[in-house]
Amino acid sequence: MKNKAISFYIDHPAEFAQDILKVNPTKNQQEVMNDVAKYSLVSVKSGHGVGKSALESWIIWWYISTRPYPKILCTAPTKHQLHDILWAEVSKWKRNSKALNCNFEWTSEKIYLKGSQEEWFAIARTSNKPDALQGTHAEHVLIIIDEASGVPDVVFEPVLGSMSTKDAKLLMCGNPTQLSGFFYDSHTKLRSMYKTHTIDGSKSEMVDPKYVQQIIDMFGKDSDVYRVRVAGEFPKSNPDSFIDLEMVERNTKNKILESINNISLGVDVARFGDDESVVATIFNHLKLDKLDTFKHNDTMKLTGQLVNIIQKLNIKYPNIVIRVKIDCDGLGVGVYDRLKEVISEKRLRAIAIECHFGGKGGKVSKDEPIEYKNSTGIMWGTIRSKLLNDSLFLINDDELISQLTNRKYFIESDGTIILEKKEDMKKRGIHSPDRADALGLALYEPKNSMEMSNKPFIKI
Repeated sequence: MKNKAISFYIDHPAEFAQDILKVNPTKNQQEVMNDVAKYSLVSVKSGHGVGKSALESWIIWWYISTRPYPKILCTAPTKHQLHDILWAEVSKWKRNSKALNCNFEWTSEKIYLKGSQEEWFAIARTSNKPDALQGTHAEHVLIIIDEASGVPDVVFEPVLGSMSTKDAKLLMCGNPTQLSGFFYDSHTKLRSMYKTHTIDGSKSEMVDPKYVQQIIDMFGKDSDVYRVRVAGEFPKSNPDSFIDLEMVERNTKNKILESINNISLGVDVARFGDDESVVATIFNHLKLDKLDTFKHNDTMKLTGQLVNIIQKLNIKYPNIVIRVKIDCDGLGVGVYDRLKEVISEKRLRAIAIECHFGGKGGKVSKDEPIEYKNSTGIMWGTIRSKLLNDSLFLINDDELISQLTNRKYFIESDGTIILEKKEDMKKRGIHSPDRADALGLALYEPKNSMEMSNKPFIKI
């Protein structure tokens, strides 16, 4: 670019994006970009899918193209967020511009002006190593903090140490998931120091209205999920219960099934003396038939009880293979190993399936807009989704109802949902959710479990 153009673009990042990157920023994006040009400290909280990563990448290219010898530091809580999302956006827009392609080199952790690798650059470093963020000093410094709610406070001290020059700029963006920390303070008690923005996804042209309606249908407009992932607002001071009482009571009724074609057992093995070992029996992924509870954690005794349940089901339903899903964290692995032996020895029509709480997360189904941090969330999310759609019939068990409706949830910095830890529930005086966990296990389909079910079985 010629000097005259640079002189114009240095204060006009939105026009730079339009002319050089060939993109048309939304009204919200333009407002943020123009404020970055005007102010040193800008903080943006927003819902999901409003174009934060694209906005940050445009700011990076604008700053590195319009300042001499700039140093740009980009950070985020996770490697995935930083490299797979933000840095991929940076690469995408470089390809969109002949001028940028000719003048800059892009690597997996750095972009730099050709011939000035050590003096004119932008770097990507995850925030889990605060020391790696120190020492960025120059007349022109830009710091981009993505998913800022998830960045530890200890990171901000070296970052702010780089903000000593006149043209130093800080842009923080993220879903407002935490009620404390540097990002939260920038929108509350330190608000006067920042130029702040809130981008409501329900009013953004980039967000599909169907997504917004899905969140409303699934969690309600007053929920923390809506506040954080759509409205761009911080969660309420007290977290919501993951499953509400009305939803459970609506589905607590007797249901007569015309036929039985699938039976699953969920086995939650007690870890401590006061906890219950629970076996939940589900018919057709639809009806909770009963809960068998045992006040001991002797793995051999529990395995014996489980074998008795399987044998009775084999007699009553001779053409069905019972799918037994066992929590294999802690003592459960002993039950799983012994049950496999007994199934073979006694030729039971059953298959033992290994499950783990806290395993890999994801979505309950590809159509749902919410992801869970781990497999516990998927299990409980399956329960919740079925209750929401009136496709799960529960027994009238007060302890089960209490467990289902008293577990809180939190939203991580990446927008995923994580459930309250059992230890924290106990601190609130709530029993360990053993019965609810057994129900979740019975409904859960871990990867490859269906392939295991298709293996041939020896008939009695």
